Amino acid sequence: MKDTKQNTRSDTTASNPNAVSVRIEPKAMAKAKFQRRHDFRIGKQPAYVDEDRTEQNRHLMELRPLPDIQRENEALRERAGRTRKMKSNAAVTTAGIITFGHNAQEVFNRLPEEMQDRAFRELAQEIAAQLNTSLEALVVHLDETAIHAHFTMRAYNDDGEPISNATRLGPVGKRRSRCLHIQTC
Repeated sequence: MKDTKQNTRSDTTASNPNAVSVRIEPKAMAKAKFQRRHDFRIGKQPAYVDEDRTEQNRHLMELRPLPDIQRENEALRERAGRTRKMKSNAAVTTAGIITFGHNAQEVFNRLPEEMQDRAFRELAQEIAAQLNTSLEALVVHLDETAIHAHFTMRAYNDDGEPISNATRLGPVGKRRSRCLHIQTC
């Protein structure tokens, strides 16, 4: 999952500067490990990360071991009556990123740190609740071009269904009718 990037002029004219954007993507074990290394700044990081500001990042939720999450996913599937073994490349987690349009970012940057953290936490928890899964990790990045947060959820919901079923395109390329409706104040 790509982090925030510098918008080009054409990107800026097509985007909503007042929006908060959330993107999610399923991650198999290898990619989940890589995502965690990026999110929690473990090991070598991309050049766009300002290592002098990395200590300003805020860990709002600590990590749970990926093998524990994978075992929980398997137990949820079993409880749901699934008899087939999970594929080796099945998603273990669903990674998410919360970003802002330019105007929204300016407003958000003026908020006290505690309010920013509460907003990130509440949004990530509401997304997990809407998808009927658990929030597993949350970190705020301040060492890149723009403030944003990465979050991780379990890749299966409480009913043993993959989260990707709630978010994928239908057979004719149309979004399924199940949408996330998140009320903001």
